Amino acid sequence: MKGPLIYYEIKEMYGTDLSSTKKATELRQSILEEIDFGFNVELDFKDVRSITNGWARNLIGVIAKEKGESFIKNHILLINMTRNVRQTILEGTSEILT
Repeated sequence: MKGPLIYYEIKEMYGTDLSSTKKATELRQSILEEIDFGFNVELDFKDVRSITNGWARNLIGVIAKEKGESFIKNHILLINMTRNVRQTILEGTSEILT
């Protein structure tokens, strides 16, 4: 991933347990706006304990469905995920893609 990077510290923005699909939708809109402006996005999940499938689906799943998985690989970096958070993101994303 090359180019300028916008950093989002998820815990500081939304806390350690993520369930609000409305907030996930708002974050998704912000991320897509940043990418439209030419930035790439880094999402830091440090100290995030849990997320719901709905949160993951509304954030990452919708982007994958609308823009394609390669878009995510080229523009969005997810870091510091626990195994559970990573698994939920994969499940939530696959729910909307299948």
